[in-house]
Amino acid sequence: MPDLPLPERLLLLGADFIRHRDVLTRINSAHTAYATGAAAEHIPVTQALARGALDARDAIGTAPGLHHSPDVERAIVRMTQLATLAVVAADHLIDAVDLLSHTVSHHPGQGPATAPPAAQTAQAARHSRLAEQLTSLGAEDCLAAAGLLARELRQQHPGAFRPPPALSPTQRAALEAVAAGRVTLDQHGVLVERGTGRMAITTIRSLESRGLVQREPCALWMHDERPHLTPEGCQALAATLGQPRSAPPAAIPPTAKAAVTRSATR
Repeated sequence: MPDLPLPERLLLLGADFIRHRDVLTRINSAHTAYATGAAAEHIPVTQALARGALDARDAIGTAPGLHHSPDVERAIVRMTQLATLAVVAADHLIDAVDLLSHTVSHHPGQGPATAPPAAQTAQAARHSRLAEQLTSLGAEDCLAAAGLLARELRQQHPGAFRPPPALSPTQRAALEAVAAGRVTLDQHGVLVERGTGRMAITTIRSLESRGLVQREPCALWMHDERPHLTPEGCQALAATLGQPRSAPPAAIPPTAKAAVTRSATR
């Protein structure tokens, strides 16, 4: 990942935050026995995300030829905040595992250890939910920072970016929604988060056919797959970030519509 252009690197990091969020959501909806082991296994993943965000921050701060404009500084701040949130999230997971693993005192000959008290279990669940909430917008942060850097790099170094690929407005919006972690799939079609807008399965398939998106099994209950950007998809989206969107066709005023109708009937 270090050799990738910065916007693409951030988009790939965002995908890791999406996977992380999905696993934590599943852990927080599972029974205690599963949650304890799964949360323990997920602590190193959360810590690795923190290191990834710090590495991205350092890469932005030391990128040769990149003037530290306000937008570049904002991208650095976003990565610093994201790394801090991931560190705190890992600490909450550690606390949750400690609480769930801490059973009532057990001595040989006194029978099996008992489950943690209800209050202890509730406190552990609170720590685990906080870990999920703290990092839930990681992909959104990475996408926002990638947009800031893409726009700034394009302004500071014209010609450094490849021309953006031919994407319809619908395909471009779908790539951004996938990068932000707002899209999953089930047997019935595409599921999108509230406020994202509708998306057809044909749009996902068109991006797959171009090698810009690939599906992975999704850790969420009741969700079969989640599309993620491929390296080529990250490159394509990075080339469009910061570029003006295609304007929608101008609406015909009602009076003009009436005039067209009258002309057609003559």
